[in-house]
Order: sequence, then C-alpha cells, then structure tokens
Amino acid sequence: MPGLGGWSSPGSGTLEQTTEYEIFWGGDRGKGMVLEQSAAYSGAMRDAGNTPTTVIRGGLLFGKVTASGELEEWDADATDGTQELFGVLPIELRAQDFDANNVDRNAPVVVRAPLKASELLIQGSAFVGHVDEFLARRMLQAAGSILDDDPGGYLGGAGSRFALVTGTTDTLTTAENGTTIFYNNAASVTVTLPTIQAGLEYQLVRSGDEAFIVTSAEGDNVIVGNDLSADSVTYTTASEHLGAFVNVRGVYVGTTLKWHMTLPQIPFGTDGAGLTYAIGT
Repeated sequence: MPGLGGWSSPGSGTLEQTTEYEIFWGGDRGKGMVLEQSAAYSGAMRDAGNTPTTVIRGGLLFGKVTASGELEEWDADATDGTQELFGVLPIELRAQDFDANNVDRNAPVVVRAPLKASELLIQGSAFVGHVDEFLARRMLQAAGSILDDDPGGYLGGAGSRFALVTGTTDTLTTAENGTTIFYNNAASVTVTLPTIQAGLEYQLVRSGDEAFIVTSAEGDNVIVGNDLSADSVTYTTASEHLGAFVNVRGVYVGTTLKWHMTLPQIPFGTDGAGLTYAIGT
C-alpha cells in the first residue's frame, strides 16, 4: 500500500492486512445473530501460531485480564483472568507499532455468534484438536454461540444424552461428552476414560450387580477419596453394585490436567450399608 520511503520519498510500506477472515456461518440471516462490543486489546497479546506472533489473526479466542480489563489470548490454565473465555477477535490486529513497541488497541470483540469451528484459534493453534477444545466449546456454548460442526452443542456436553452399554468393557470417546451411560452387564464392567482433556464430563451408572471399575487411560491423574493421583476406582461391595455412580470431569488443577471423580456416599440396601470402593494407585 502507499507509504513513505527514506527521507520522505514516495515508496512502499508493509502490508497492513494479510488475510481476510470469515468466522461466521449461516449467511445473511446468521449475521443477525452476531453480538459484539468494543474492547481494549492489550499490546502484550500474541498469536503463538503466526509469524510474526505480534500479528493477531481473526478467530483467536480471548480472555480478559482482571487487573487491567484488557483482552489477551485465552489461556485455560492461567490465573490472571484470561482463563475465562470472553470472546473472539473478528479481524486482524497488530500488537506493536512500527517501532516494535507494544500498543493497546480498541477493536470489536464477538461475544456471541454462529461460529465456524475450523476458523477459530486457541493460543495460535487450530481450535479443533486442541487440548482445550472441549472446555472452549463449553464456554462458547454457555455464552450462546453456536458452532457449525455441532449446532446441538453435544461436543461441549449439552443435550442431556443417555446411553446403554451391554458389554463388559467400554472405552469412552470425546463425542460422548456430557452423556449419562448405564452399564447393565451381569459380569464385571471396566470403563476406560479417553485421553484427558479439560471440559470433558461423563455420568457413569451401574445397572448390573457385579464389580464396576472406572480407570484412566494414562494413570496417575485421578482425584478421588484421599488420593490426588490415582489410576482407577472400583466399587467393591459384593451384591451391592446396583446404582453405583461416578461423575467424571476433566479439569485443570493449576496447570495440570486431572480427572475429578465424584462418588455418592448414600445409604444402600435394607441394612443401611453404604457403597464402598477401592482406589487403584
């Protein structure tokens, strides 16, 4: 584009905009569902997947720094406020001026919209396949956004889905996020969790009367009953497995991903005994 060369001679400057971004879907009618507001973007923001990282691409997810009120790239395991997803950048921004100084920018941020998942970025990497994808899906859906590859929000855990498994083994998938699953085989049942990711959650119910084992694929990352790094949980009380229940969530504990298992401590049977379980280490 036109600019000034050395000594104020006419010349060429650097390109201001490198790419056009279309992060919305639904055509003209879909545009009526876009809700945005003006925001201050911090000059410290970076797009780790771009070259240079100071050129911030449209589609990058942002959080708000609590101390400054400015937006920086969303970071799920941060503690400065940016761990809470605020919105999506719809245009390209530069974090620095031509003297390479960080400069805050005022620009729009999209807080609710029909969004194309394939055009979104988490800390500069593709949204789909990112370790924090499912947590981001939950947060975007909670704000009212609709992702084109999953309009019902099932991948983000919405929909209150139920399923029945009749086998003795089951390896969960990310596509089952948010599902309540009943296991009714009369023999011992082992459930293996998927590769851990924040935002995944399952409700697992035993509807057969034999051992019920819920185990981590990686091991040493389950928080349950006096253990912060267990491998598995096994309901052990003979003839009292019916109704055994495990709620499993993938969460960040500081910067470490953990499965948090919640087990109900409820009276059980005519003798008032409670469900008992063993922790695998």
